Amino acid sequence: MSISKAKHLLFVIHGARAELPAVRRLIDVVRAAGHTVTPRITWSRGDAVNFVIEAAREGVDAVVALGGDGTVNEALNGLSRHDVPLGIIPLGTANDFARQTGIPFDPDAALELILHDEPVRIDTGELNGRRFLNVSTAGIGAEATAATPADAKDALGALAYAITGARKLIDLEPIAARFSAPGLEMESTFLVLAVGNGRATGGGTLLTPKASLTDGLLDVCIVDARPRRDLARLALRFRKGQHVGRPGVHYHQLPSLRVIAERPITVNVDGEPTTVTTLDYRARPSDLRVYIPPLR
Repeated sequence: MSISKAKHLLFVIHGARAELPAVRRLIDVVRAAGHTVTPRITWSRGDAVNFVIEAAREGVDAVVALGGDGTVNEALNGLSRHDVPLGIIPLGTANDFARQTGIPFDPDAALELILHDEPVRIDTGELNGRRFLNVSTAGIGAEATAATPADAKDALGALAYAITGARKLIDLEPIAARFSAPGLEMESTFLVLAVGNGRATGGGTLLTPKASLTDGLLDVCIVDARPRRDLARLALRFRKGQHVGRPGVHYHQLPSLRVIAERPITVNVDGEPTTVTTLDYRARPSDLRVYIPPLR
């Protein structure tokens, strides 16, 4: 491994991945190549945000998230006020952002990208002040993510989300809401809402298949309530993004969106669930540098 400019990297390591041999090896490789690495291990929600804020203020050259989409999201939010590039070593369950951008799943190859390539500038999204890289969902998809046990995710990977999602079809609870955006005013009793900066969520399901990381817009997909049997058929199309244009599926590309629901609903942001009634989304154009292969 050749040495270019020596870098100081912050490694933000999910606590459940800290003992992996690959993590120890990556730290050794970085140091052997003449770089500096500061490893920090997360044990509680919010740890990664605080670690990143501190390191960015001290002038770290790059932040590297070692974990899944949730770890990446916390690192992203720690960088909200700092133009420090983000690197990703995908060690989670779904790894949706890495999967769709071509970040290697091999840890050594992902590290090579961070050490030797230039970061790419992309958009992010925001929900109620929290940034996200990929897709935010409400309705069945978000409830499936929140209800999937951690041990099932470790054992089954992305399949665990599909199994839990199928179970959620049994007890459908449509959500009535009002949607407002530039050029859009509508009401819907919906079952699925996806707001995407990226295309895929839940282990590769293409809920917002037309999304671009560089167009300055969010892709919005709203699926109206329908009988369980009809939704099950439509759900088969979600995986490959073939639901767009079907009856009762609304698809828009917008700079911002406000959703006011009649009751608190579960919302997922890059794999992390929360419960809210009002959802204020906005696109944040070109506000992140990230180590990914060149966009096609």
